[in-house]
Amino acid sequence: MTVNTPASGAARVDALIIGAGPAGTTAATLLAQQGLTVWLVERDAFPRFRIGESLLPGGNAILKRLGIWDKMDDAGFLRKYGAEFVSSDGKSRVHNVFADGLIKDLDYAYQVERSRFDKLLLDNAVAAGAVLQQPCRVISVKERVGENEQNGWHVTLDNGTQRLEVETDWLLDASGRTAFLGRRLKLTEDEIPYPKRFAVYNHFHSVKRAPGPQGNNIIVTRLRDGWFWAIPLDEKKTSVGVVSTRKREEWKDPNFTPEVFFDNEVQRGEFLRELLENATPLDDFRVTADYTYSFSHFGGPRHLLLGDAACFIDPIFSSGVYIAMRSAEMAADAVLQARQEKRSLSAADTRRYTRRLKSNVRTMRRLIEVYYHQQGYAVFMSPTDRLQLFQAVNSIVAGNSKPGFAVSWRFRLFLLVCWLNRYFNMVPGQRLQ
Repeated sequence: MTVNTPASGAARVDALIIGAGPAGTTAATLLAQQGLTVWLVERDAFPRFRIGESLLPGGNAILKRLGIWDKMDDAGFLRKYGAEFVSSDGKSRVHNVFADGLIKDLDYAYQVERSRFDKLLLDNAVAAGAVLQQPCRVISVKERVGENEQNGWHVTLDNGTQRLEVETDWLLDASGRTAFLGRRLKLTEDEIPYPKRFAVYNHFHSVKRAPGPQGNNIIVTRLRDGWFWAIPLDEKKTSVGVVSTRKREEWKDPNFTPEVFFDNEVQRGEFLRELLENATPLDDFRVTADYTYSFSHFGGPRHLLLGDAACFIDPIFSSGVYIAMRSAEMAADAVLQARQEKRSLSAADTRRYTRRLKSNVRTMRRLIEVYYHQQGYAVFMSPTDRLQLFQAVNSIVAGNSKPGFAVSWRFRLFLLVCWLNRYFNMVPGQRLQ
């Protein structure tokens, strides 16, 4: 793809995207497919380790639009037919089979090793025409203001050997939890009444699995102050981690050892001890902290925040990659519409984008809040077929974050039952270890 160079010496592109994770590569592909000159700027060399390996069926349509759906099996990714939620003692279990939900054609998704999945998305974006700058850092961004309105950005990059000056009409921030643009612009943040959380995780060999297709499921195990995940990545490798709401000071203590913390958490439940009794860690244990944040607004006349660069709540229902790619799709469509009409994004456009993305996140937040509250957790772990409530919840778990009426009224009823259970103890709570 040819990149124009103005008299100033700066490269001239239609869109510059910060970050080549799932959000950035999705936006880059969709824009490049429509003939835009796109620069995709990624600071890290690939392959890179990333957590968040469990996809949701709700994102399947995006993978198809990108043209990589038919490549997922060939890439060796495991098909994920459902999700299992298990108590720490192993006595209570809920098995969500996606095909049993109210939304059809969401029968399965994939478990993906992110280093390979992200590379697949990146190669797809480059094949569509995006120009990759990697490894390359964004040094500064400056709004380019015309006579009547902001009409683009001047961006300075550093690829390790030289500084690059770029003029771009559109700037999309997909920098993940770095939240590059939001921090630079000092955007206000919403107040979210969640405790700060941290995760300790690793990849393991020989974690126990159920036989057959059920062995590909993600397993989520609730603790009193957190939860475990176990995500099969191939025949032998499994991603396992614990998310804790314990005090921040604990992991900030200089004597904190991730491996010791992880092992101690495993010992709290019989199910976890049995699941991991023969497992061997394959790498160093990693720590990720302070999950919860959301900017109040996600865009301006010539910029939008995508995925985790806009907000991040909690990974418990594996919505991170789906929300990232969904936001990228919405952002790309908004840019394409405005560009076709030869204008910037209006205040109404950016409010609409923010509202739609927050609405998708809010659906998952409601499910997260139910799961973390002991009385809500008791209802979640006691599914009923009455009025197809469990099938509706199943559809949300599958990533239907913008449900239609058939799912939404049932989901609201489920949330109401969870709320009432706090006061009337209709479903007795389970003892959490």
